[in-house]
Amino acid sequence: MEPAASAAPPARIVSLAPSVTEVLFALGLGDRVAGVTSFCRYPPEAARLPQVGGYLDLNLEAIVGLDPDLVVLIQDHDAARARLDELGVPTLQVGQADLDGILRSIEAIADRCGVPDRGSELVAAIRGRLEAVERRVAGLDQPRTLAVVGREAGAGSITTVWVAGTETFYDDVVRLAGGVNAAEPSPVLYPELSREGLYHVDPDVILDLLADLDERGVTAEAAAADWQQLAALRAVRSGRVHALRHELTVVPGPRVAELVEEVAQALHPEAFR
Repeated sequence: MEPAASAAPPARIVSLAPSVTEVLFALGLGDRVAGVTSFCRYPPEAARLPQVGGYLDLNLEAIVGLDPDLVVLIQDHDAARARLDELGVPTLQVGQADLDGILRSIEAIADRCGVPDRGSELVAAIRGRLEAVERRVAGLDQPRTLAVVGREAGAGSITTVWVAGTETFYDDVVRLAGGVNAAEPSPVLYPELSREGLYHVDPDVILDLLADLDERGVTAEAAAADWQQLAALRAVRSGRVHALRHELTVVPGPRVAELVEEVAQALHPEAFR
């Protein structure tokens, strides 16, 4: 994480990640955002801004053409940052791999953009919501929870899935929501599990992250039906496979408290009646 710069606050900002775009708008800086990626869809006005390519296939010419006085990148953008530095484009790189990183990134962006008080207020509001969830689930059993972040949906069966490992922000989300990440420790952030691997883990709860079903042309009913081919899994047998279809489930940004609340209600419905 970079320290705040002493230069004048930027007036034309390009965001290279949906999570960064959400932070900028949550800080009231939407009028300064000059460009975003093709994956930046929230808030709706962000989707109408000039686009500079995808999450990893960035168009450097388009970025430079927007004449930004700040480009905000995340931890996966080392190569893009190096190239922009060579071109003399000011950058701020933030890490959002876990909950602490998300909160620090909000403060860093706010500081660099000259609105540190807004950053502190936003972080305090997020922490307040997270602490409220923790109080609700305190003392309850902690179900072993597997967050499935990628799979073929609507195929009628499941052979391979990708799950959130213990070094991802989903691990923080599950813990704060009153669960335990069922994924085994691994240096891989999002390890691949076969059907046999799923049976080996046999979680109490499965969170099925399906934010792009509409883009895939798959119905929620078809996606849910896939799991019935694994009826011997504890989570399937007990009806505890929860589809999370909202886009916020895959964006580690300022709406993380809303995600924790949604997961907590799935893990502990009795605490939210």
